[in-house]
Amino acid sequence: MQKDLEYIYSSRKYILAAVAVFTFSFAVGVLISIKYPDTSEKVLEMIKGTYGGIAVLDPFERMLLIFKNNVFISFVALLLGIGFGIIPFAFAALNGTVLGILVELFLKKQGFFFVLAAILPHGIIELPMIFISVGIGFRLGHAAYLLLTRMKTMNDLSHELEQGIIFYIKIVAPLLLMAAFVESYLTPLIISGFIQ
Repeated sequence: MQKDLEYIYSSRKYILAAVAVFTFSFAVGVLISIKYPDTSEKVLEMIKGTYGGIAVLDPFERMLLIFKNNVFISFVALLLGIGFGIIPFAFAALNGTVLGILVELFLKKQGFFFVLAAILPHGIIELPMIFISVGIGFRLGHAAYLLLTRMKTMNDLSHELEQGIIFYIKIVAPLLLMAAFVESYLTPLIISGFIQ
């Protein structure tokens, strides 16, 4: 546990960078939705087309699908961070923008408390895990850059990669499973009281 705390502390600037990219992109998404409401409706329809089938699954199947999707995407973002952090940056920016568009859209349609109920229960676990995954990706990207400038060795980069993967498996993946459980079993119960 001490090692995990030390690792997360030493990664803090990368995680904060991930939060900054996501937050800026979220604000951009909100502005896009305000200025171009037709675009936000198209984004919603696209997401419904991609993930609409999840609603008909039973909670356990839904949980597994959400978990599998979140683990795959966040782990790929982490792993491909080795390419100078480009993929995790794109992942954080895209997800922040899409969430900003959807939040603004549902604020108009369903109101503040619906949006809060739909995001907060699982988001309070899931979003930090996404930020950490992206942050580790940035850390790996920085290590790759330092290797290129000969300030780090290949062994240093391998060690960074190993540390990141171990932390992901021990901490991030189990908490993503918990978030998927909350999203599948608890979030629908909570938002049912806010559906107009």
